[in-house]
Amino acid sequence: MGIAFFPDDALDSETLIIKADQAMYEVKKDGRNGWQFYTQEMQRKSEKRHSLYNELVSAVNNEELSVYYQPIYCNKEERIVGCEALVRWKRAGGSFIPPDEFIPLAEESGLVIRIDHFVLKTARDFISSLNTETGLNIGLSVNVSARLLYMRDESSQAWFYEIKAPSNTPITVEITERILVEDATRALQVLNDLSASGIQISIDDFGTGYSGLSYLSRFPVNAFKIDRSFVDKIGKLKTEEALIETMLLMAEKLQIKVVAEGVETQEQLDFLRDLSCDFSQGYFIGRPMPDSQFREHLLDSLPAK
Repeated sequence: MGIAFFPDDALDSETLIIKADQAMYEVKKDGRNGWQFYTQEMQRKSEKRHSLYNELVSAVNNEELSVYYQPIYCNKEERIVGCEALVRWKRAGGSFIPPDEFIPLAEESGLVIRIDHFVLKTARDFISSLNTETGLNIGLSVNVSARLLYMRDESSQAWFYEIKAPSNTPITVEITERILVEDATRALQVLNDLSASGIQISIDDFGTGYSGLSYLSRFPVNAFKIDRSFVDKIGKLKTEEALIETMLLMAEKLQIKVVAEGVETQEQLDFLRDLSCDFSQGYFIGRPMPDSQFREHLLDSLPAK
């Protein structure tokens, strides 16, 4: 529920409803199931969001977005075996807009579908070309939004055909647990189709949301990512370390691969390696980087012949 007062917030019913709606939006953003009074700060936020949305539309239309690649490291083989494709937005003036500012806006407005298409095609073409050039088998992980995953219009599902087309690139689709909760029946259908096409399925940020263990048995899940909030506590909290160990033991029993996110120190990497965690991702391995820099980073990491 959002609440606006006459005459303090507005003098006519139409404006009062608009401002009450802005207050209700704040409640939804905080998880729903609550109430909020309208404030002037909400108006400033609303105006900022509207301005940012207009900029984002222009950025998408003018191809101002780019794809960065963060290395994924195999702990056992001690080498880079894949990467995650991440969208970045650099304003014409040179400043970067943080993803957590524009991605939620893109999801709400539907622009995320065009952005997902762009990231998928750009990353797939680059990694396929890189694999052909180097003879390697670098895998590609891409995040897919609920909007794109659940599109029912067949003519707009080009992403599905693009991702399952024959390729020399192993592809993993990363989804959040929220996607599995919102429409389990539809999710099962789409994920089964992807899995049958040879696409790997990974649950992102595992352990922070709903974390229903039934998802690991009901859906064709090949991997999950341990959230950085757990990895950050390695060497600091025994409880978090025990939770990581439990997740890894469970994954081993279920024959599910595990990627640890947010690895930033040698201590964290050693801890994960000692527990036979499959993969690591984080600043210690490599920050997200543009394609040319990722290529250089990858080639530099290869053993000398």
